[in-house]
Amino acid sequence: MTMVNRPRGGRFRGRASRPRTLRRRVAAALTGFVVGALALSGSIALTPTPAHALSRGEEMTFPGGLTISNFVLPTGERAYCIEVGQHEPSGHLASIGRMAYLPGISGRFPSWEDPHGMRQMNYLIDRHGQSGDAWTAAAVQVTIWRMRENFHSGNAALDRKIGVLMSSARGRALIAESDRLYADAKTNAQPPVAPRAVTGALRVTPDASGGAGRYRVAYPKGATSLSVDGGVFVRNGAAAISVSSTEASARYVQAHPGSPRITVTGTWAASGARGWESALTVHNTVAPTGERGQRIAVAVGSSQIADLTGRFSAATHDVPPPPAPPAASSQAQPDATVGGTMSDRLIIAEAPGTALEMWPDATADFTAYLEPTPGAPKYDEHWNPVLGDPYEVQLEDPETGALVWDEWWTDAAGAPLLDENGDRIPVVDDQGALTSGRAADGTPYPVLERAADGAPKLDATGRPRALSAREAVMEERRDPQTWTETELDAMTEEERCVAQPVHRTGGIPVPGPGEYVSPDTRVRSGGTIHWVERVESEGASVHAGTCGLANETTRIDQPAVVTRAPSEAALGDELFDVATVSGKLADDAVYSLRFEAYRAPDAAPGDAAGAVAAEPTCTAENIVFRFAAQPVAGPGEIRSPGFNARPEHGTTIWWVETLYLETPEGPRVLHRGECGLAHETTTVGRPSVETIATETAPVGGEISDTAELSGVLAENAGARWEMTFAGYRATTATDASAAGEAGGAPEATDGPPQPVCAQENRVFETEPVAVTGPGRVSSPVVVAEPGWAGALWWVETLWLIQGDSRVALHTGACGVATETTTITTPQVTTEAAGFVAVGDRIADSATITGALAERAGAEHRIVFRGYRGDPSATGTSAAQCADRNLLFELDPVPVNAPGTVRSPQVTALPEYGGTIWWVETLSQWEGDVERVLHRGECGVPGETTTVQTPDVRTESAGSVEVGQPMFDTAFVAGTVTERDDVEFRLRFAAYARSASGELVCTPETEILELGDAAGVVVDEAGEYRSRPVETLPRHAGLGGFVETLVMIESGAEHVVARGDCGAPGESFEIRRTGAPALARTGGDPTLAWLVGGSALLLVGAAAATWGIRRRRAAPRVFRECRDLATRE
Repeated sequence: MTMVNRPRGGRFRGRASRPRTLRRRVAAALTGFVVGALALSGSIALTPTPAHALSRGEEMTFPGGLTISNFVLPTGERAYCIEVGQHEPSGHLASIGRMAYLPGISGRFPSWEDPHGMRQMNYLIDRHGQSGDAWTAAAVQVTIWRMRENFHSGNAALDRKIGVLMSSARGRALIAESDRLYADAKTNAQPPVAPRAVTGALRVTPDASGGAGRYRVAYPKGATSLSVDGGVFVRNGAAAISVSSTEASARYVQAHPGSPRITVTGTWAASGARGWESALTVHNTVAPTGERGQRIAVAVGSSQIADLTGRFSAATHDVPPPPAPPAASSQAQPDATVGGTMSDRLIIAEAPGTALEMWPDATADFTAYLEPTPGAPKYDEHWNPVLGDPYEVQLEDPETGALVWDEWWTDAAGAPLLDENGDRIPVVDDQGALTSGRAADGTPYPVLERAADGAPKLDATGRPRALSAREAVMEERRDPQTWTETELDAMTEEERCVAQPVHRTGGIPVPGPGEYVSPDTRVRSGGTIHWVERVESEGASVHAGTCGLANETTRIDQPAVVTRAPSEAALGDELFDVATVSGKLADDAVYSLRFEAYRAPDAAPGDAAGAVAAEPTCTAENIVFRFAAQPVAGPGEIRSPGFNARPEHGTTIWWVETLYLETPEGPRVLHRGECGLAHETTTVGRPSVETIATETAPVGGEISDTAELSGVLAENAGARWEMTFAGYRATTATDASAAGEAGGAPEATDGPPQPVCAQENRVFETEPVAVTGPGRVSSPVVVAEPGWAGALWWVETLWLIQGDSRVALHTGACGVATETTTITTPQVTTEAAGFVAVGDRIADSATITGALAERAGAEHRIVFRGYRGDPSATGTSAAQCADRNLLFELDPVPVNAPGTVRSPQVTALPEYGGTIWWVETLSQWEGDVERVLHRGECGVPGETTTVQTPDVRTESAGSVEVGQPMFDTAFVAGTVTERDDVEFRLRFAAYARSASGELVCTPETEILELGDAAGVVVDEAGEYRSRPVETLPRHAGLGGFVETLVMIESGAEHVVARGDCGAPGESFEIRRTGAPALARTGGDPTLAWLVGGSALLLVGAAAATWGIRRRRAAPRVFRECRDLATRE
């Protein structure tokens, strides 16, 4: 049934009101009146919150123009109007706060104080009014208005809205939805319900279906956790467990073995029902007109009363002692000795607090695990070493420890020499003596190795070297495997403990309580043994010990060996080692000790005494002596056999001792000393050599090296010493390879190039200098040669001579800074005359910098030479200065000190050509011996003189009649020297043509009368005419002139330029009077000049026009000519 507003005011009660006292009614009415008045006046005591903007939320429009919506607060909450008669809220709002009633407005409508209605409105706005659905929002809003009017009519504003809604099906549907929402609120809008305490108790009873010591713990509904003392919960194996409080149930407890009682307690919790309070949050609003708008309300939401919690009283139950298997423990032998025995002990007893239930048919077994350590050998289950994969290795002599070789003689080509049976001829026989004789092919052996000149090559001792070849004698070997840190780190502690079983014994009956001991086991190596005992019953394991327990550990001792060798010795002294054996030796074991001596690599120069060049390594490749094993009867000192120190033993001897345990399988190593220990190192004293060479010297200067000897020189009879010094041109491996000296490219390295001192770069070696003892030894003085310029490395060699043996005990390092002499050469810079005219004086100057050797009997000179040059080759590698183009060599100029030296002057003669290349040579002279210190390069631009020669062009008088003068005219262009003592002169010669018209310029055809032998002096560029000669009838005919420009210096003439015979412009014709002129070969000069001049004018005009155009587009370029050299 749809409810509409009643026609009169009043309050609607959804259910019967509870009776109230008069005082409560009056107080409520008075409170409503005061609050309403204060709200209307804006002076309500509740402090409003700051105003916020209000926006419309979801809205619905119905036929008749009615729009219903909610409003959205800045917090996102949907708010609903609670005063239908007021203006629509807009603009800003201010919160009044949480209220248990809806305030009224004095004179307009009263407050609404229905607590049930307030709870229902809180429910509606909370559950339905926040959905964001416009239809639901409209239904909630209409329901709130109707509830405020108690579903009665009489509120004009609400009646109008109801009327509009009733006028349409959609509106009526909204009213029906409002009725439904109201019915939902009446049903579900309940207040919060308080929780009730749990009154149930815990109960502990034995579990009839479970094993011994199992109990059932029942708990009531509301229980949240259980805890037990004396046992654990079966479900999680812990002493505490959480349970669901929604229902009563049970959990099972397993009592601890030996626990006499279990005690259970727990916690509980109770929750109340969630509900809605009779309250809303109310806000004042402002209408768009600025007047007060409808108040709006927001749900305060649902709430719940806090839970109640508590603890149950403890529940207990006694636990009877259970039957149990026996308790097993063990105790191993705490220590043992290598070669002795060891054992383990199993102890069986009744477990405390239990009744003994013995294992049927029980047997025990014992396993010994040897604890693995990094670097220790691996052993199998029989305590034998675990061997690696087989591999081939060179055989070692078991007595000496040296590598075994198969060595045979070869011929000069390297082919093996064979005996009559076709077998290779061995180098030594069965007794170790060198063999000799004649091979099957007749070749006598041994064959000596020879150098290119046929001389025998010598070994380090100075003996001839024989040709032989060898190959290693191989054997198959399997080395004991050792434990590595990597594989041990990959194991857990438990895995490492049982990784290496070395002994196992089993099948020992265990019928009842008591002690059971494993059979004695022979100890075969040192280390730590962890025992693990196990017991089986009827095929099943009933007990297993834990590896690594202190009471199941046996520490294995073995004899200790401490050694000390003499720290120093001299060549020829006896070398030996001393070992001290201590500790416990097994009574029934056999021990032995062996000593070995190894040669350490030689130390680098400058290293401290006793230092070695690499990490200590003691193998068959560097063994010196191996002595036979000596028996060890007990603790004490044992001295090794000795041997005399020789140079081939090196400067450092490493001793290594090995202690063996004799076993049926052979000797087993119990201890082996480390290689390279300080107290096991004997340093064989050698002389120490420090050298310092001349630091720097000029070429031709004296250089030397000085050695300071210290240390021990062998005092053996017949031994003597001497020293040689050698000098090497500074060369690196890279340089040697680039020069084709290294036999292939050097290996790439990250460091700097290594110096090389070899035969290929050695420049000298001095004569030996006798050495009588420690002190200073100086090399003979050496004169620095020019070819040594740069860094020169000294290398000294100290030789020990004993009988026929000459051994280099010390050779200096190559490229040492203190053994480097820098050979300097003076630097020479030169500057010659650049551009000169032919006939000018020319010279070169040299500036010498750097040191010159100041040595008695030596002097320095510089010589300047001039060579005919080719301008196109100047400044290039094509320039060559040799005897074939040598022009002059000037007198030597003495050089007494660095500075500038000028060459003598020389005249630039015409025959020198247009280019002169200067080359200076600076030399040191010692008697007739010359050392060239510096020679200039050929064709250097700064050492090039360009000689400029005047150009000469000539024209004859052409065709004349007899009686007219005949002459030749020369036009001289270019530069003419201004020297007063040099004269230039033009001479002219006339020649007659033959009857055939051919012109041959020889003395036989010369017309002396027409020529000008005296010539014309030329002192500058210009026009010069030969003397005019009046022609005679005998001169009639054809001919030609040839001009010659000569330079005269000190009476000597030098032809500068000579005209060509038959040149077109030099032809002439002498006609008889009245005879017509003949055509001249090459054309008439006057006509030729006219035609040529016209052509030149035309070409010049075109070039000028083109140049003007070009200058508009191209930048102007100025070129500067070089000045002529200063004339003297």
